Amino acid sequence: MWIFLVEDEKQLANTLKRGLEEEGHVVEVMHDGEEAELQGLVNDYDIVILDWRLPNRDGKQILEHWRAEGRSFPVLMLTALGDLDHKVSGLDAGADDYMGKPFSFEELLARVRALGRRSSELQNNEALTVGPIELDTRKHWVKVCGIKRSLRPKEFILLELMMGAPETVFSKTQLAERVWGSAYHVSDNTIEATISTLRQKLAESFEECGKELLENRFQAIETIRGAGYRLSSELTKEHE
Repeated sequence: MWIFLVEDEKQLANTLKRGLEEEGHVVEVMHDGEEAELQGLVNDYDIVILDWRLPNRDGKQILEHWRAEGRSFPVLMLTALGDLDHKVSGLDAGADDYMGKPFSFEELLARVRALGRRSSELQNNEALTVGPIELDTRKHWVKVCGIKRSLRPKEFILLELMMGAPETVFSKTQLAERVWGSAYHVSDNTIEATISTLRQKLAESFEECGKELLENRFQAIETIRGAGYRLSSELTKEHE
């Protein structure tokens, strides 16, 4: 994969570059935030590993600008700021995954592989439509009944995954691996909360644009007891 590594600690950057290249990846390294921001606007990397604290522009600002300009490559954010507020802030800015320093190279490599699988799969499904929901993976937008809706990064990835395989039931373990990058670093409560907020946002969207899909018991994402979750059969029927 073509990996863009943005890290101002040169010794760490060189170590990560060497390790990733030994795994067969092509790695481009940059240390300055402002220069890295421009590179991300003109190149379509497979994965970006982005440090939070950088000279001239911090990683969160860079990522927000990339997402605003439609850059949808997966981004793994690195930071020495380990508190929950910074993690949430980074994910809200558009990060696909998050690692606090210090970390093991093996864990970073596992997360890179997970993001790489997702990137490869999504290249074949840039625009998805199921019922009244449209999703564009490259431009990073969702429309319900033709109206754009705002989703948080994990909500977007979760919906994207289910829309790409609308008849598939996904277990919590599968969701953890495909959406969060690892089954070991996300709790069942986090998965359930993300599904709940996504359901609520879709429900509000159906109501606002006059869809009759949303009746008393309708949920855009169905819970399949003992198995996992899938897109509602009502949506997939309309898709057919």
